[in-house]
Amino acid sequence: MSAERNSDVDDSTRAAAARRGRPRSERARRAVLAAARELLTDRGLPGLSVDDIASHAGVSKATIYRWWPTKAAVLMDAFTDAVEDRMTFPTGDDPLGRLREQLGRVARLMNEPAARRPFVALVAASQHDPELAAALRDRFVAGRRAAARELVIEAVRAGQLAAGTDPDTVLDMLYGALYYRLLVSGDPLTPDYPDHLVDTLGARPPVA
Repeated sequence: MSAERNSDVDDSTRAAAARRGRPRSERARRAVLAAARELLTDRGLPGLSVDDIASHAGVSKATIYRWWPTKAAVLMDAFTDAVEDRMTFPTGDDPLGRLREQLGRVARLMNEPAARRPFVALVAASQHDPELAAALRDRFVAGRRAAARELVIEAVRAGQLAAGTDPDTVLDMLYGALYYRLLVSGDPLTPDYPDHLVDTLGARPPVA
């Protein structure tokens, strides 16, 4: 009986210690993300190391590697953490309208230098850094593309897009056009550009 009570006490003590540790861990994680963003903005990617991020954040390298496998993963999470709320997908009953609004949110965000500059730097560096390229795909592109793909599928079901429309081709056209302007041509992402892109799909109102 005594052993059981001791075991219960030990379990309770460990649980309480874990609860007390979580806020400190979360503060450290946030400090790492903030440090990575600041260093990326101030110094750029060349020469930026995990040691730099750890020193700037006031944590150990071991703390960083507890949450992230590579420097690339830290940098991508630092960027997405800063823009996540601005790139969410809206809710509602009009799937194509929701996609239109999300495209607009991306365009508005990328018109802000504080978001555009680190994103362009990450994309450029990913061309020569396989780990960063993988982090860009896995931590930034994949989830958002999956959500956008579902909206295209819903739009086809709702009769807004023609039956047989290929979702991946639609996404390549829409987001590819946005990022072409952002990364290649330098043409402005004007407020009406996302609407123009969606209109070129020949969209129809949803079927009642």
